[in-house]
Amino acid sequence: MRYLTLTVAAGVLTSCATDVAMQNPRTGDTVTCRASLRGQNPWSQQDACVADHIAQGWRRANAE
Repeated sequence: MRYLTLTVAAGVLTSCATDVAMQNPRTGDTVTCRASLRGQNPWSQQDACVADHIAQGWRRANAE
């Protein structure tokens, strides 16, 4: 029963991951950093994509 509970909890927590839209404030261009397999892929590059764009001066598109 404990393993079932842990599996369900892990599924609920990882299903919250969504794609992140990034926007270049100078040009208005947008890029989507995708969450692969709804956040259940441990080798997802979404965090690296977001961090790379932030380092280049981009912002999250929905952030004001």
